[in-house]
Amino acid sequence: MNEKTAETISQMMKSATQSHPLFAGFDATKAEEMREILVKSMQTMVAPKPEEMGEWFQSWIDYQSEFTKLWLTTLSNMQKGEVEPSKDRRFSAEEWTKGLYPFLHQSYELTAKAMIDMAEKMGLPDHEQRKLNFYTRVTADGLSPSNYALTNPEVLKLAMETNGQSLVDGFQNLLADLEKGYITTTDESAFTVGENLANTPGAVIFRNDLIELLQYTPTTEKVRANPIMIVPPCVNKFYIFDINEKKSMIRYLVEQGHTVFTISWRNPDAKMAQYDWNDYIEKGILAALDVTAEISKSDKIDMLSWCNASAMMLAALAVMPDKQKKLVGTATFLSAMADFTDPGEIEVFVDAPQIEAYKHRLKSTKVATGRDIAQAMAMLHVNESIWGFVINNYLKGKSPPPFDILFWNSDTSNLPAKWLEYYTEEMYVANKLKDPGALTLLDQPVDIGKIDVPCYFVAATGDHIVPWKASFDALHRVSGDSEFILTSGGHVSGMVINHPHKSRRYYLSGGKPVNDGDEWAASATRTEGSWWPHWLKWLETQNSAEERAAPRELGNKKYPELAPAPGTYVTEKVSQSG
Repeated sequence: MNEKTAETISQMMKSATQSHPLFAGFDATKAEEMREILVKSMQTMVAPKPEEMGEWFQSWIDYQSEFTKLWLTTLSNMQKGEVEPSKDRRFSAEEWTKGLYPFLHQSYELTAKAMIDMAEKMGLPDHEQRKLNFYTRVTADGLSPSNYALTNPEVLKLAMETNGQSLVDGFQNLLADLEKGYITTTDESAFTVGENLANTPGAVIFRNDLIELLQYTPTTEKVRANPIMIVPPCVNKFYIFDINEKKSMIRYLVEQGHTVFTISWRNPDAKMAQYDWNDYIEKGILAALDVTAEISKSDKIDMLSWCNASAMMLAALAVMPDKQKKLVGTATFLSAMADFTDPGEIEVFVDAPQIEAYKHRLKSTKVATGRDIAQAMAMLHVNESIWGFVINNYLKGKSPPPFDILFWNSDTSNLPAKWLEYYTEEMYVANKLKDPGALTLLDQPVDIGKIDVPCYFVAATGDHIVPWKASFDALHRVSGDSEFILTSGGHVSGMVINHPHKSRRYYLSGGKPVNDGDEWAASATRTEGSWWPHWLKWLETQNSAEERAAPRELGNKKYPELAPAPGTYVTEKVSQSG
């Protein structure tokens, strides 16, 4: 610690001992001696950025001061009966305004803030700092008094009102979830895939050891000659595109006169551990493209992908043979990322030490289990995704209501070890997808700059998995005629759960052709409602097609119907916990 830093800290200490209530009545000489001892102690510490230590110490002083004020203010307010509900939803119930509970939750809020503030001022390298900030917030959230029965007045009141039955019911819920291996987030008995979920009529018309390809039954007399082929993420089940009659993108497209095909990825077990990106592109995307073209008898197919499937589709378009490339009329990418410099909130999980540590688990499980992935995603919003259900299910003994999206979210899928290692190491860590020739797939260099088909990129303002500016960046890395749409909503709600009927969303389009996302957004036109109709008009502009009589049967002689939609792979029972 240099002399300037030492002097700065000494002055802060002097100010604190003179103004902080904790030091009231201290002898001035003793206070000065104490300051000298503390400064000398700090001078022996190693700090890569001494100025951060001063900021950290100031945060500690501020915390002590605020805590003292809190104690005095709370006592005064309790005597006057002037305790207002907290703005934090965890403490907004009236019960938190009575007795010692205001001091309990307010002192927690202050302590949590101090933890986070002090963590943020550690001055670590950027990634390590963000990781520390994240895990500090997770830890602080876990310490909330609302999470524990004896410090949650709502829980205690309910227990008294029910003669303890709520605690009994909560314990039974806990035992049931321990047996399942995950927290129940919805009434799972209310849903059945193929009945009230994923129930748009159709059939499996192709199957290999990695995918089933589904074709959907037309509902209009005539259909657009160029079909739409959906490539869903392989980390969750495909039926998010067909969740139910009121939310289904697939059903909407069929009702608009489109012929729709979609991939249903197989849920891999340990036997599929060696499946890699080459397999997923060749046996998945390219195989589905060939079958779709042969059945539809179309020369131009409109492809749509979402999330990690968008990265796979970018790679596939960059390496597919010319014969197959000619089959692609347009390519639509939802939540696409080519440059992984800012990978969103999941960055905190992606670095060499954490990847290396997880490889040890992959050696035994052979797959990245669905539960592992779901738990990591839940940590990003730990209060809503974990603690809220802990309080409701286990402390209050209640059962969560039916919610189709949460059912889909809990219906997890594994990922092959080799696929995940390639994705995390080559794209998230090494960030090679954006660089021409840095990756090789199907024995071809990957250069997404050579993608010259018309491309439509959609991003969401509240997407915590793929920041919208990352998708905006991807727009400028392809060479085809491209369009960018920014919709309100999140990773799921803005993209695939955005039915035009009674949509509460809006989208931006038509911004200036600039490289800066903020400048584009400032110049774009806002339209209320779903982006889906805009996309369909764009498809017709970029890949116009005649109408033809709707087919009477699905598939053809070479690819006959194998099973009714939603198929067999989507309901195949595979261990999700390793």
